[in-house]
Amino acid sequence: MPHLGTPQQFATIRALLQRAEYDEAQLCRRFGIPSLDKFEEEFDRAQVEDYQKDAAGVLLQLFVEGLYVDVNLAERRLGAESVQSFGDLGLLERNPNNPDQISGTVALYPTAGVWIVSDRWNRADRGSYKPENDVVYPAIVSNAQRFLKFMPATPCRSMLDLCSGTAFAALRGGKEFAEHTWAFDIADRSTLFGEFNRRLNGLENVTVATGDLYDPAESRRFDRIVAHPPYVPVLRPKWIYHDGGQDGEQIIRRAVEGVSDHLEPGGLFYLLAMASDRADAPYERRVRQWLGENETEFDIAVFAVRSLDPEEFAVRAVVNSENASSDVREFKRLFRSLGVQDMIYAVLLIQRRMEERPVFTIRRQNGPGTTVDHIMATLQWETSITRSEGLDSLMSSPLRANRDAEMRVRHQLTDEGWQVAEYMLRTTYPFSMDARTDPWAPYLMAQCDGSKTTAEYFEDLKAQEVIPSDAAPEEFARALAVLISGGFLLIGQ
Repeated sequence: MPHLGTPQQFATIRALLQRAEYDEAQLCRRFGIPSLDKFEEEFDRAQVEDYQKDAAGVLLQLFVEGLYVDVNLAERRLGAESVQSFGDLGLLERNPNNPDQISGTVALYPTAGVWIVSDRWNRADRGSYKPENDVVYPAIVSNAQRFLKFMPATPCRSMLDLCSGTAFAALRGGKEFAEHTWAFDIADRSTLFGEFNRRLNGLENVTVATGDLYDPAESRRFDRIVAHPPYVPVLRPKWIYHDGGQDGEQIIRRAVEGVSDHLEPGGLFYLLAMASDRADAPYERRVRQWLGENETEFDIAVFAVRSLDPEEFAVRAVVNSENASSDVREFKRLFRSLGVQDMIYAVLLIQRRMEERPVFTIRRQNGPGTTVDHIMATLQWETSITRSEGLDSLMSSPLRANRDAEMRVRHQLTDEGWQVAEYMLRTTYPFSMDARTDPWAPYLMAQCDGSKTTAEYFEDLKAQEVIPSDAAPEEFARALAVLISGGFLLIGQ
């Protein structure tokens, strides 16, 4: 268990980590992986370079691989004072079978531009802590890295990290883009680790507190709220960091319900979790219901990462259960009673409007190359066209086609021979989208190279008699807005 030691001990460790260049680039290079989102599947492989040769190698051996290191070697590479500070802070322990060897009691690794201490994802059979229901979830595993990948990082004044665990999101925000951040978690062990990590990184603009969701905030409001909550449906409670209630949405729902009281106008709520589409409403419509009487103040955007059949989830969830057959039946009964049709792992964004305007609800399917920049650009675009000047701005903007788009034409055999029955546009970048369209849209896309404005293309189509000469520019702009929302047309040169 980490100890909140002295400022000097933390300064000693911080100086060592800096001196050893113990950063993401070092870790990826030593393990031969392109990025940390590939780390989880790689952690059992041998290091590319001999760990004994330098400080970074010893740190990786101790705190990433979780193996024993000769104490004399550790002192030579890290320095005796650093080894002593690690021990005083509760991060090292002796091998009970060989006191000349030491190993890390926790994991310590770089991610998100900060250093993070968490419980282990491997070798849980050793160490002073045996994972139980309050395990501090690692920030380096794949779903935590995905949460980081899609987290908006635009500048903001205040940011809240809900269900914060190690507080790595709050720490990244405090270091890179937020004036002040708060990290709340219901588990005392998590907030201990969060505060430890705050001190380890020397960040004074981060506040860590224990409490159930928004409770520590009291009446405070934030410009940004982020959450990576427990979301796994469970029949019986298991782990705090994991369990989302029987339907998996217990904590998600409560987090959304608190948005109205804690998100500033113009603020943004971001959540990554698994939820469900149901017979009575898809996920995004139920989110709007959870927002309550103030739902007309909020835009809702869902960006699905992947989908899972409920029955497939049930089988996977109980694969190691002692009562697997009965648990599968119970899950299936539960999902049927709730009307669960599909389970989606998705980014949820909720934006509070700043002025009187219509709000929107959208859903997109992420493609292989979707990034947070694509998501934020979509949010900005959808916001712009809710305003009265949005379509006017579109008409004066350059327009170009998405060169990753495809067109498929379906023909149907009639008495007059083969006739075009349907034009279908398809793209996987930036999102995976299909759209039926009128013949003029593919014709326009073939000409859109960014050299002309939308208004100029509009006049060209009328002159070429592709669209009626009396077509209204507002109707044309609305039709194009749909194609832009789908990613088939892009604004700009």
